[in-house]
Amino acid sequence: MSFTPSSDLISRYRRWLPWIAVFVVAVLVAASWQRLKSFDWNAFGEVYRSIRWGWMSISASLVLGTYLARVIRWRLMIRPIAPQASALRIFKATAIGFTSVILLGRPGELVRPWLIARSEGVPFSSQMATWFLERVFDLLAVLTLFGIGLYAFDPSGRDVSPGIAWILNVGGGFVAVMAGVCLVILFFAGRSKEVVADRLSSALGFLSEPWLGRTQALVHSFTSGMACCRRPSDVVSLLGITAIEWLIIAGGTICFFRAFPATSHMSNLDTVVYVGFVAFGSIVQIPGIGGGVQIAGTVVLTQLFGLSAAEATGIAVANWLVTWVSILPIGLGLAASEGLRWKNLRQISHELQEQEPQP
Repeated sequence: MSFTPSSDLISRYRRWLPWIAVFVVAVLVAASWQRLKSFDWNAFGEVYRSIRWGWMSISASLVLGTYLARVIRWRLMIRPIAPQASALRIFKATAIGFTSVILLGRPGELVRPWLIARSEGVPFSSQMATWFLERVFDLLAVLTLFGIGLYAFDPSGRDVSPGIAWILNVGGGFVAVMAGVCLVILFFAGRSKEVVADRLSSALGFLSEPWLGRTQALVHSFTSGMACCRRPSDVVSLLGITAIEWLIIAGGTICFFRAFPATSHMSNLDTVVYVGFVAFGSIVQIPGIGGGVQIAGTVVLTQLFGLSAAEATGIAVANWLVTWVSILPIGLGLAASEGLRWKNLRQISHELQEQEPQP
């Protein structure tokens, strides 16, 4: 027996939903009211009143340049299965995909590989493999920067928080373990498609026949998406593009810090320390701190570089706006030109179900 809510019940739910949202917000504001009262809002506002817009413009331009690096890398990764892939179409999918992440959160990560799969006529699972490899290459870059940050940062004489102390204690081991995992992934990705597919299919042999056939088809297309790692020269090229991308990120952050009087004194090495720690903090839930670019940036600026809470918060939020939200106008414009509407994004899951092989 199944239960289907009536239209009257749904309409009542929708009518009360705004009031529920207002109540939740009110509770959150009341719970943090004491902290909000003690926050130096004047110093927070001064951060934005003192922006040097020349440096900020250069920083934003470099950030947008990282998306071009991502397009070049993605095009190289799918070249074995889509040699005629269009850089323009990949750029459109990249801009729309990152815009989806901003608007929809982590579920928006699926939009970019789905759009590229649709535009280039390749299986969606192969583009999920490309997305996975992209994360592996970016993680190697983050680990490198974080390792440099650990080496360059001197904690003596600093009253660091438990979260930063935890990073300093486990960071070295984390870098070693995760770097080893990434290298193992690239090693297996570089094996022939038949070897990887056979081993994965053997591991899934316990499945019943309909599910086994469907899964083997997905494994086949997924391993096709890893064909870019079969030749060492291609792996070296991908590592080189990744290095360029993160050098651009570091350069953009250097210009970004020059735009604020509170951080204009920071050296290039300080910037590398910041990028490494923030990138690490954004992918790891730090005990007592959490994750996220804004939170990690605030903690690093206060704990490592001595900024006030108001200054650090203002600069960290501005860094998030420049690094992430700057692509939003471009992505929204491209989405509109492609006829996409965010309220209809459930169409993605529908099309993915249609792509699944039938038993």
